[in-house]
Amino acid sequence: MKKEAKVVLSIDYGTKNIGICVGETYTGQTRPLQRIQNGSSLENSFDDLLDEWRPNLFLLGIPSKMTLEFAKGVDKLKDLIKNKYKIDLIEINEDFTSQGLAKNKKDKLKDSYSAELIFEDWFNQNYG
Repeated sequence: MKKEAKVVLSIDYGTKNIGICVGETYTGQTRPLQRIQNGSSLENSFDDLLDEWRPNLFLLGIPSKMTLEFAKGVDKLKDLIKNKYKIDLIEINEDFTSQGLAKNKKDKLKDSYSAELIFEDWFNQNYG
């Protein structure tokens, strides 16, 4: 794949909290961001993220098994990204991201560190 600089927002979706990581495809550098609450202000939070980071691409971690509630939330977020923001979205299997976290990273940024692992996995497969 051709190396080009793109800003990528990687998402670890959760029904209560959503982990976010910003990554850059030219260098592979990442930065876990403060997780956002999944609720009535979700769209405003994503508006703020897009204003600040201006991503070219979203990565959305998707587990292979989901509850109905979880799947509905994922679909709502996918619709928001595709229809309102009109930014490409790639779904990534995230079954093992939480297990891949070092014990010292299981704090209030845990979800965002999982989002970072989602980016790193995708980056290594496509740019590494």
